[in-house]
Amino acid sequence: MKSTYSYAKDEEIYGEGKAATFCYQVINGAVRISRKLTNGRRQIGAFYFPGDIFGLEPWFQYRWSAEAIAEATTLRPVRRKALLRKAQSNLSFARNVWSITERDLRHADDHRILLGQLTATERLAAFFLQINDRIGVGGQIELPMSRTDIADYLGLTIETVSREITKLSDGRILSRPDGHLRWNSGITLLRPESLRAALPRSFAFDLSATSEDVMGLTILHPCNSARSAFRETDIVAKVGCWPSPPQPVPIRPPHHADPEERRCRMRPRPEHSRA
Repeated sequence: MKSTYSYAKDEEIYGEGKAATFCYQVINGAVRISRKLTNGRRQIGAFYFPGDIFGLEPWFQYRWSAEAIAEATTLRPVRRKALLRKAQSNLSFARNVWSITERDLRHADDHRILLGQLTATERLAAFFLQINDRIGVGGQIELPMSRTDIADYLGLTIETVSREITKLSDGRILSRPDGHLRWNSGITLLRPESLRAALPRSFAFDLSATSEDVMGLTILHPCNSARSAFRETDIVAKVGCWPSPPQPVPIRPPHHADPEERRCRMRPRPEHSRA
């Protein structure tokens, strides 16, 4: 089994309802998880960037579909059973795995509030603030997702997303290198404090579902080595995330019992006479 796999833009990683055999860490690129409704509409649940871990389902099937949203997206798969086995024998590791699940649940709860209670302006403000915290550099953000992806994540139409971004650009809150002519993935947050002021005071939004600080460098982070890919045995030795299989406890079957013991079992019990 290869240690990393590359996916083209919009290529499916796994589908909704498929067996949840692996979870993944993003090494390069970006990933979205989404679910299509029967009426053809799509809801995006989360975005994942380098260092993030996704696909750790509580059930045996994936509840969402996952697709790459950037060219040459590189992922490292980890067997779900391997994680669960190690969690059973390592309390610290189990806490890390629980942290991933807990952050996914918190993100889902925040996303539900965003979709149900915030206005379009507030949704864009929360989105840009958290994306800036995750992948922004000095306010510069290279968005790998399209306007359609942002709209399907925030529960808005493409026209509303474009209109709100234009309003933010006209208000000198953010800038786009292409001005107002067309959509461009690169934006700059000029006044992030204005975006924070647009959000309700009691709303603390956390968009980061999972990241490298949850699992730690010694578990799923890319290895520091001259080689870019490892065999599975190399990952075991260098990363330590593949637990050794549990050793079976030898149990002697009844038919292998000592002959004298078997004769004792077959002897009839003496009947005690009543006084």
